[in-house]
Amino acid sequence: MTSSWHPVPPSVNRARQAALASYFGLLGLFVGKMIVNLFSGMPLSVAIFFWLFATLPLSIFIPGLRKNNLRTYAWLCFLILMYFLHAVEQAFTPGNLFYGLLYSLMCTAVFCSSVAYIRLAKKHLGLRLLS
Repeated sequence: MTSSWHPVPPSVNRARQAALASYFGLLGLFVGKMIVNLFSGMPLSVAIFFWLFATLPLSIFIPGLRKNNLRTYAWLCFLILMYFLHAVEQAFTPGNLFYGLLYSLMCTAVFCSSVAYIRLAKKHLGLRLLS
């Protein structure tokens, strides 16, 4: 699949870079939350468990994202919707407003940039959007 991607229009490259940046930014947000939890007195084993619980479902998609598989981006969008639900719940939890808003913004960025990338890449490949 990657051999048919040359030359790729700049808009497709920018959309892919935005999707990957927001994806890894979300993973980085989870690392930051784990560090904050450690400094607030949470035991290390509990903090690592919560971090793994948040990042393992997202890390399943790394091989497909590296191979530039459009189906992986589509499935990532489905999973991000679950994370968005959790982010909104976190935003309404007392004391977690900043984290919840940042979390929901990152989820929105991953979703929108992934959908934009899928749409632009399919247009570049000449595929139908509903195939």
